[in-house]
Amino acid sequence: MIAGLVVTLLAAVFYNVGVLVEKSALTALPALRARAPVALFRTLFGRPLWLLGFVLMLLGLACQVTGMALLPITVAQPMLAVGPAIVVAGSALVLKERVSRADRRALVVIGCSLVMLGLSYDPREEPVAQADHPLAVTLVAALSGAVAVLVFAAAGRTGGGVVYGVAVGLLNGVGGLLGKACAAVLARTGRHAPAALAATPYPYLSCAFAVLMLGALQIGLQRSQASVLVPAQVVVGNAHVMVSGTLIFGEPLPADPVRLGLRWTALVVSLGVLALRQRATAAPAAPPGAAVVPARSALPMRRRPQGRHRRVT
Repeated sequence: MIAGLVVTLLAAVFYNVGVLVEKSALTALPALRARAPVALFRTLFGRPLWLLGFVLMLLGLACQVTGMALLPITVAQPMLAVGPAIVVAGSALVLKERVSRADRRALVVIGCSLVMLGLSYDPREEPVAQADHPLAVTLVAALSGAVAVLVFAAAGRTGGGVVYGVAVGLLNGVGGLLGKACAAVLARTGRHAPAALAATPYPYLSCAFAVLMLGALQIGLQRSQASVLVPAQVVVGNAHVMVSGTLIFGEPLPADPVRLGLRWTALVVSLGVLALRQRATAAPAAPPGAAVVPARSALPMRRRPQGRHRRVT
């Protein structure tokens, strides 16, 4: 139990520190475009600082798969919600992005949900699934990928960090689902895992979705604040993995009413982070047809034309 919790927290730390390093590298890069994927990845992989962030993200994903092999989905995945706390703090310290009151409230919410998750887990009552379901996982991955592409296209028109976060979160959720399937194969086959994984669609789907997620994440980070995009990404990805993963893999929830209440409360509380971020970033829209009147102090002062003085004779 302790090993699974530690590895999962390390996954959140590595992944989100990698996001911050990549965001720092992206500030010095030209505009990235999804319609030019070769130029996009050529630009990214030619920057040492960005490569460092990429390696940290890979370490985070490896720790995530390991954590899912040791913990049930409803424990491992919500613990990744510590990521927004790392990103918000790092964005303020390193990237000099403004931390709003909603950001601070979100940190409190995340801390409370992590405590409740730890208290709700009993490894004796919640065995980790060891059966994978290739058809169901592939179907969910295909549907989620299609929705993510549509949301990303909408984000390109609106430029909203939350919308980019939803698109990346859907892709990240598919990655988590595939990671859980790989973890089930690893737990079941042991030392024969490489050959067993090669016979499944999971490694190939993981590579395809990793490329999509990586490109979408870099474009979203360049066009919006990391402290806005990442919380939305984490919450949407967590919700996706917990709902679809619980239905597919059938891992039981706690039988004890107190633990079950803590688990559900933690899940609901972690989803509340997205609502806080949306309210913090939503700008009040002007009514249609309303004219924007600048403040009096912003108007340029016009000098009154001096008229000709009439000569008095």
